[in-house]
Amino acid sequence: MPLRDTVAYNSMISGYAQSGRAEEALRLVRRMRELGVRPSAFTFSIVSSAVCSAPHGMQVHAAAVRHGSAQHNAVVGNTLVDMYRRVGLLEYAMRVFWSMNELDMVSMNSVMSVYKDDGQSSAVFECFRLTRSHGFSVDECSVSTVLTACTDIEDLAKGDQLLALCVKTGLLSNSIICSAVIGLLSMSDRLPDAVRLFEGLTKWDSETCNAMISCYARTGLMEQALGLFVIALRNAVLPTEFTFASVLRWSSCFGLMEQGTQIHALVCKCGFEDDMIVATALIDMYCKLGSLKHARKLFDSVCVKDLVLWNTMIIGLSQNGRGREALGVFWWMLDCGVKPDRITLFGALSACSLGGLVNEAMDIISLFKAKYHVVPGLEHYACVADMLSRAGLFREAEDLVQHKLQKCNTAALLNILEACMIQGDFAMAESIAENMLKLKPRSSLPYTVLARTYGARCKWESMARMWRSMEALGAKKAGECSWLCIKNEIHVFTSEEILHQGSEATYAVLDLLFWDMMDEISMMDCIHAPGCVDIIHTQDPKETRTVSEWSCGYHDLTVRQLKLRIVKQASTMSIKKKPLSQEGAEI
Repeated sequence: MPLRDTVAYNSMISGYAQSGRAEEALRLVRRMRELGVRPSAFTFSIVSSAVCSAPHGMQVHAAAVRHGSAQHNAVVGNTLVDMYRRVGLLEYAMRVFWSMNELDMVSMNSVMSVYKDDGQSSAVFECFRLTRSHGFSVDECSVSTVLTACTDIEDLAKGDQLLALCVKTGLLSNSIICSAVIGLLSMSDRLPDAVRLFEGLTKWDSETCNAMISCYARTGLMEQALGLFVIALRNAVLPTEFTFASVLRWSSCFGLMEQGTQIHALVCKCGFEDDMIVATALIDMYCKLGSLKHARKLFDSVCVKDLVLWNTMIIGLSQNGRGREALGVFWWMLDCGVKPDRITLFGALSACSLGGLVNEAMDIISLFKAKYHVVPGLEHYACVADMLSRAGLFREAEDLVQHKLQKCNTAALLNILEACMIQGDFAMAESIAENMLKLKPRSSLPYTVLARTYGARCKWESMARMWRSMEALGAKKAGECSWLCIKNEIHVFTSEEILHQGSEATYAVLDLLFWDMMDEISMMDCIHAPGCVDIIHTQDPKETRTVSEWSCGYHDLTVRQLKLRIVKQASTMSIKKKPLSQEGAEI
């Protein structure tokens, strides 16, 4: 075009902004100003909506102030408020809001979002009240923001009032508000109400399905969540990045590896493999399920990594015992120029704790203080205490707890106590356990540890006294369990489980595995322990055999061959009329 006016430039800038090319849009704005073409208020609103970094946003804001649009044009002011909210400069967003001469409903919605992101729920409620008192008509954005604030702080009373307002004004038919209401109901343990609301909808969309899937998953009904996910797909409700993130998150929480890999395949089929939110959820899932090979491969394939993705990979490696590798990713992140935060510091310190790298951890803390202005908090010092304990520096760890961790020293002392027991420092363990008794007298752990330390040092009377004190105070050991998903059914196991419907077959196979290990180290020639009476019931109700009878006739076989024969027959086993799959028998 030989002659380009403001409208032509705005059209081109809008195209860049809509395609996510913010730098090209800013470059074109500078070019039009150099050529003497005066930008309009619409120009600044377009660029503000595309900016994703604070420095660029401040440049746009300064230009809008010189132009006079920031104070006198509501559209420009609203986009500036939203821009500062997106880049995390909430104080600047509020300054823009209070400097605006014209306010509309979009302005009020923007400031309510700012307050919500800053965790100021009371300010959100007050702003909503002022909005209604000044004659503004509330819309789905304002109501959904306030509902989300109620959900965040679990204020059910205000949530019920808003729900009544939605029913009265007919806003409940809006999918955004309906999704927010479902989230509120799920947080208040009112799942039946959420289900009735969802089933009463005349039409499903991505927002409402996402909310209901999260509602099911949050209450532990993972089978229903995945079922609704499949039904939504069959009804042509296309999943979004938030759908995949929600399903992947809860799949990892319940250890559902098979379902997680199937969802990953669907992610690739739908074209979301390059989405940052979905990629982060996938990496988090694989890390929690222990599949670090897949997590690292996916992480390396992401071209542009944000801070959340880096933190997810660092913490995932640390949680799986890959401290050195986690530190390698951490230093790689810093070399890429990504500014770390408190979560990054926690992941790096956790990695140092695994290897007992005390000096390197202290250097990292000094680096964060001096260069990134990140001051360590209680969670970081608790990690340092754990690291000192793993390195055998128990006295230094206890001093750190006493001076830095007054508010959470019970958890930190617990880490030190466990390290003392592992390394056999019973004297130090006894001292720490006695301190824990003063802080938390109804916890079972100090009594248990003290009893064990007294027993290891042959102080039998003191050991008996600890058990009696624990019983008298009613302190009980917290139960631990593991679970396994077999054919869409989750089986929960506790220590020395004897009441599970598959316990007999489980112990029978465990017995075979035990003798398999004994055979491997050539310590015994027997293939079954004498006196074992574990019973295996087959599908024929008349046929009941012991493990010894299963092994009868196979004395010329190795234990591995015998185990394989029994596992092959395990596909037809049933324990007390409960089918047991081959996978269950192997485990």
